[in-house]
Amino acid sequence: MFRLAAVMFLILMANQTLAQEIPKQSPAPMSKGFTMFIGVPCDNKENILKIIADKYNERPFTKGTGTMTVAPQNVQLPGIVKVWANPETWSFSITIEDPNPANDVMCLLTSGKDLQPTSAEQEGDNL
Repeated sequence: MFRLAAVMFLILMANQTLAQEIPKQSPAPMSKGFTMFIGVPCDNKENILKIIADKYNERPFTKGTGTMTVAPQNVQLPGIVKVWANPETWSFSITIEDPNPANDVMCLLTSGKDLQPTSAEQEGDNL
């Protein structure tokens, strides 16, 4: 189910991307809550790990359970969410994978650099 939904999502996103001009900056939200349609690269775990572990030398840092919403169908897919980090360069990646190992699907939600601890007081998050 996860693999089928992920493939359908990628096909839908590819068609939407080709039909639309890509804006130079993100549009301002019309209200406080909105849905942002984004493309998320998914593949089998081996191919995603070639990038995360082999190329960037990132290792598992934390993990938990989560969901990913496939739009526009608004289908909730459960998954294992992992934060990967390189302790020398502090590059990081966040992935979600199908909890059923037989499906062998992993998606790269985001990646970045300068991973560091933070607190609500430092960022003004008022948690």
